[in-house]
Amino acid sequence: MKKKILALFFCLNLTCLINCFEHCKDYEFFDYEGIKTVVQNPYVMENDSLSFGASYINIEYLSGVKFNFNFGNKLYATVDCDKGYGGEKYPLNRITITSDSDFNTDFPANSELNEIISVNGTNSNGDYVIGKIIDFEASNVNLSNMYLSMRPNNNESHKITIEIEKSNGEVLSSTTEEIIWE
Repeated sequence: MKKKILALFFCLNLTCLINCFEHCKDYEFFDYEGIKTVVQNPYVMENDSLSFGASYINIEYLSGVKFNFNFGNKLYATVDCDKGYGGEKYPLNRITITSDSDFNTDFPANSELNEIISVNGTNSNGDYVIGKIIDFEASNVNLSNMYLSMRPNNNESHKITIEIEKSNGEVLSSTTEEIIWE
């Protein structure tokens, strides 16, 4: 009888441990509720460029299929995995960056500034490179590091809006604090 109880105990523990490793598949992707714009320095000096970006708000880790029937995760919570390793659940389809003030004659207020925005991203060869936002697929852009490649022609203050559209049709946007060009 003791052997049966001991064998059952080891089988349950082994099952729980195996389930614990399966736990990572429950967190393959990530999604988020919103974005927040971040400006490195809202007072841009004459020889400086504007550095800004967006960060995700309320990140949630998800699986490809919602299925969770393992009790081992609760018992062996010390095992951790790289959550979100599969990337965004809903990759970006579109990124649009605008300013509330006239940038110059080519870019009046509320027009798209994407062709003068430099970003980090992954090119078609899988290399991580810097380029214009219009040279990348939206899903390959690093939203956290963006740079304006030119200054506005006037000294008006600007508020820059980043708008993204996810592949599920959800549209999110966020606007920077006021940016002063000195």
